Amino acid sequence: MKRNKRKGPIAVPGTKSGRCPYCGSTVSLRSADGIYRENSSGAKLYVCTRYPECDAYVRAAPGTNTPIGSMANGSLRALRSEAHKHFDLLFQTGLMTRNEAYIWLAAKLQAPLSKAHIGHLGEYYCRQVIEESKKMLENRRRAQAGWRDGSSRLLPGGDIYAAR
Repeated sequence: MKRNKRKGPIAVPGTKSGRCPYCGSTVSLRSADGIYRENSSGAKLYVCTRYPECDAYVRAAPGTNTPIGSMANGSLRALRSEAHKHFDLLFQTGLMTRNEAYIWLAAKLQAPLSKAHIGHLGEYYCRQVIEESKKMLENRRRAQAGWRDGSSRLLPGGDIYAAR
């Protein structure tokens, strides 16, 4: 017995019925070969069928067809990368644990913890994560400088208490 192959666009979470959010073309699941310089892991991507004219894509989780985030063009991918760099410093510097950082992110986004992932963010929220992460890290730096001279203290949440 022959199995019928599914016709039509692939439904990708974060898109309208498997359509690219940038140009409206269909989206296909394919190997990352030719998009990633190195694809020894055999990564798969959901890619706009107009690639490379429309450079929107999202990676699928290894061994699954589940997208990790939402479709993004080059500028949004770069912004997400920058947001992740600043966000990751919150726990890499010991300011908070990784879990606390994601709880903080969920609170900033007013989203459930399960949805607090930079791979789902648009430009506005990426910029907010960058700005807020920088503030937290700067507050920590100032507090550490103040601890040396006894003038300030870091409170939970990254706020500084200035002793008088």
